[in-house]
Amino acid sequence: NYLYLDIFDSEIDGEIHYPVEDLNEVLGADIPDDAEGAKTWAEANPDVIHEYSAAHIAMSGLDGSSWPIVFGDFDGLEGADGAYLIAAFDVDREFEEVPRQFVVTYDAIVHAKPERAALLAIATDFGSGTFNNEADMLLRYSPNNVTQTVDLGDTSFFSGVTAVIELGVEHIRIGTDHILFILALVLPSVLIFGRAPGWQPSPSFGASLWRVLKIVTMFTVAHTITLTLGGLGIVELPSALVETAIAISIILAALHNIRPVFVNKEWLIAFSFGLIHGFGFAGLLSDLGLTQSRRLVSLLGFNIGIEIGQAVIIVLVFPALYLARRTKGYLPAMYGGSLLLILIASVWAIERAFSVDLGTEWIMDRASVWPRQLIPVAIAYVLATVAYRKGRNNGELLPLPEAADSSILAPQPAEA
Repeated sequence: NYLYLDIFDSEIDGEIHYPVEDLNEVLGADIPDDAEGAKTWAEANPDVIHEYSAAHIAMSGLDGSSWPIVFGDFDGLEGADGAYLIAAFDVDREFEEVPRQFVVTYDAIVHAKPERAALLAIATDFGSGTFNNEADMLLRYSPNNVTQTVDLGDTSFFSGVTAVIELGVEHIRIGTDHILFILALVLPSVLIFGRAPGWQPSPSFGASLWRVLKIVTMFTVAHTITLTLGGLGIVELPSALVETAIAISIILAALHNIRPVFVNKEWLIAFSFGLIHGFGFAGLLSDLGLTQSRRLVSLLGFNIGIEIGQAVIIVLVFPALYLARRTKGYLPAMYGGSLLLILIASVWAIERAFSVDLGTEWIMDRASVWPRQLIPVAIAYVLATVAYRKGRNNGELLPLPEAADSSILAPQPAEA
């Protein structure tokens, strides 16, 4: 079983993750062996879990002062080795500053089953640059070693900021909805929309790059505004509303690719919906429990991380899009890809608006595994290269616009 601690500036929270199978043996209970069933059982019998937990965990300062623990909500988790019941708790004490060393006594499960392991991990600690840690264990408890000192080490402001930047990059990497929104915006960036012919290839690399830069810049400006407002707690929106709106933003951006509304002004879409995505970014940052002073720096670091993540996405996909823009297959591919984005985002919108599980999380979790994410990018480059060479050799590349409307494009036409 696992004991996770979240170390904030002036408070400590935590969770105990009990293997349901072991908990049933120790308590002589009949808790369902699935995550949702275990959670429901615990919510119906809270005193059983709370009393057991209280009897097997204690925390104190190095001076011997006891820290009261208050137990709260329950959750369930399906692990590789079975279901876990999660019992959340708070240390009922407001610290001026949480000590970097303190004592934890813990012997849940191992008091009755000494062959089992009890592990303590620090899940969150700005001072050591630790966020969302689930794998790196700090201490191991056994029947002969139930009282141990937790040493968080020296605080490092640099480590904290660096970790927040990494958190921003990681949030983009695993944030499939944000990635798909960016993709929906950049798909038409290598095209221009004319009144008569519709979508046609952008005349130059400079023109395409300028469109991408406008899209990225306006998305950055917009989400920075709402990330700041949300991260500082000035404006707070319900998570379900924000996540549903993010899904809808993908639908509308993809629809624009099929039937343009803001002709050659994808930057306007990026800004408008970037405001919504900023609140989504803020939701993660607000969970870190930072003081106002650290929150300001974390906002900056987190935003830098997001920009790095976005830049990597653009660098990876833009060259392939530009290479393929003059091929006959690009426009059908953009339409087909946009329809797929609409389908995925529609399912997300339903899931998020009505709190139902239609199975997309399982799929997206596996699709976001690194370096598996690079497979679609590699396939796109292969297809773009093959299509371009075939079109060039057969004289089938689409012609470039002979004259560009100066209100749309500044650079002069040039061959790819």
